[in-house]
Amino acid sequence: MIGQKRFSVGLIATAIFLTGATITLFISGMSTASIANAQQSTATTAASKNVVRDSAIILLEGKAIPAKGFIHLYDATPYMITNGHIAANIPCDTSSVSPLKILIGQAPAVKPAQLELVKPLSSPGKLCIYHVDVNSKPGNPITDIAIQNPTGNTMTLPSASTVVIGVNEISPLPSSAGMQGNMTK
Repeated sequence: MIGQKRFSVGLIATAIFLTGATITLFISGMSTASIANAQQSTATTAASKNVVRDSAIILLEGKAIPAKGFIHLYDATPYMITNGHIAANIPCDTSSVSPLKILIGQAPAVKPAQLELVKPLSSPGKLCIYHVDVNSKPGNPITDIAIQNPTGNTMTLPSASTVVIGVNEISPLPSSAGMQGNMTK
């Protein structure tokens, strides 16, 4: 008898809760279908952009980059970087210009990034710190990062030469972008 009363009380409490929830949805003008659509929309948006925190600290001291060569530093394939940052502490001349280039893009279509000098942290004629934000754009995905020596001479990097790559957000590559190749093609 006591078990039946608990069951009845529980059933009544559940009915009251469900009735209250239905009234709340009705008053707010939302249907269970619109709630399901909102949840699905949120899930779809979250699936297309993934918040991550990936950092790569590349120590380049003593590394030699051959003439017209490069060192491949980062590859996010099969994702593209939608929000990231690169900081490079690399050799520079007395005018704070580095002979080295930081290449970004989707291999093999990589191009020099437009680096910005961080003047207070640079030592012109020795090492300068440069930085750039990395954000893929429609038709221009960024999956690869490299450092290039475009000069005609092999360059051996001095002490404290580094590249720091931070990736905050990635998205799947569009199916048309696919995996186009690699840095050697």
